[in-house]
Amino acid sequence: MIMAIAKGRDLEAEQFLLNSPSSIHIVIPAVCYIEAINTYRKDKEYQLKFQAEMDKQINESIRDQKSIHAKSFSRHLQKASIENTLLLNDIQNRFSEIINLLIENAENINFNSGIIKVISDQVLQEKETFLIKNDLIDNLISQSILDHANQHPNDQKVFISGNTKDFSKQNVQETLNGADIQYFSTTKNFMGWLESQSL
Repeated sequence: MIMAIAKGRDLEAEQFLLNSPSSIHIVIPAVCYIEAINTYRKDKEYQLKFQAEMDKQINESIRDQKSIHAKSFSRHLQKASIENTLLLNDIQNRFSEIINLLIENAENINFNSGIIKVISDQVLQEKETFLIKNDLIDNLISQSILDHANQHPNDQKVFISGNTKDFSKQNVQETLNGADIQYFSTTKNFMGWLESQSL
C-alpha cells in the first residue's frame, strides 16, 4: 500500500489515513516499511539509469549536425528528461508523506518470537511450507497479520494490499478468512464495503 500511494495508484488511501473514523484502528506490519523502502530504492535506481540513458541519447542526437530528426528527437528527450525528474520528485515527496502519515496514525505490528518461530519452521522444512511460495517478505507480512488477528479475536479485521498476485490466491484467502480477516485490493473497495456496513 505504501508504494501504491507513493506512485499515485491508490488515490483514496492517503485521504483515508488523514480522515479515518475514530472507530477504526489502523495497524501495519513493520516489515511493510522495509519492503516499501527496498522497492522505492530499486525503482529510484531504475529511474536514474533511465535518466542517464536519456542524457546519453540527448548528447548523441545533439552531435548529429545534419538530421532534422535528431534535433527533434533531442528536444523531445530533453522535455522527457525534465518530466522524469519531476516525476521522481513527486514519488519521493509522496513516499515521505505516506511514511510520516503511517508513523503518526498507525500501530506497528512488530516481530515477536511466535512470528519468528513459525517462519523459521517453514524455512527449515525439507520442502518449504510458506503460505506464499518463494516470497519471504510476503510471508512475514501474512504471518504478522495472522498473529495480530489471533491476539484480537473479537475485533472486526480487514487487510488492504494491492498485491493481488499473492494475496488473492485461494489458499491465502482461505487462511485469512479462517482468521476472520477480510481482504481488499484497494482502499476504494474497502471504503465501499465500510459504507455498506453502516447502511
